[in-house]
Amino acid sequence: FFSSLPHTMTPRDLVVLLASFCLSCDAFRLPAAGLRLPAGAAASSASSSSCCRMMFGGAGGKPDGEGGMGGFMEQMKAAKDMFNPENMKKYAALGQKIQALQEELGQTEVEVATNEGAILVKITAMQVPLDVKVSDEMVAKGAEAVSAEVAAAMKQAHAKSGAYMQQRMAELYKELGIAEPPKQ
Repeated sequence: FFSSLPHTMTPRDLVVLLASFCLSCDAFRLPAAGLRLPAGAAASSASSSSCCRMMFGGAGGKPDGEGGMGGFMEQMKAAKDMFNPENMKKYAALGQKIQALQEELGQTEVEVATNEGAILVKITAMQVPLDVKVSDEMVAKGAEAVSAEVAAAMKQAHAKSGAYMQQRMAELYKELGIAEPPKQ
C-alpha cells in the first residue's frame, strides 16, 4: 500500500487519506446497542439504540452540525495549524522568552505601603514575599490593628504583582504575535 503512495505526499495529504480510509471502513463503526449506559441515561438514548455511532464522531452520513465529520476535520485542521513549522518556531521562542521573563520577574520587587508608611511589604513580581516592615506607631496600635494592616498590605502587594506579571506576559505574547491564553 505505502509503496503505491506518491513520494511528494504532504502531511495534510496523509491526514486526508487516513480520514477517508476511516470513513470507508466499517471496522471503525461501533454498534450503539453494545454500549453500556449508566442508570438514567437509557431513557434519553433509547431512540439511538438501533443506530451505529462512528468512532471518530460521525453519525453515519448526517450533515455537519448533526454529529457529522465536520468536528473531527476541524480538529485535524487545528492540529495541523498548531504543529506547522512557523508556529513551532514561535512556540520555541515563546518558551525561551518566558524563561527569561520568569527570571526577570523573580528579580523585580513590588513594594506596597499602607497607612502612610506604617506597614511596608515587599514581594517579587512572582509573588514571593521578601520583607514586611511595621512602624513603631503601628505597633503601638495593638496586635489586631497590625494584623489587619499587614493582611491589607499583603493583598495589595499580591494584586499589584499579579497585575504586573499579567501585563508583562501580555506584552510578550503581543511581541511574538501569539494570541494570549484565555484568562481564568
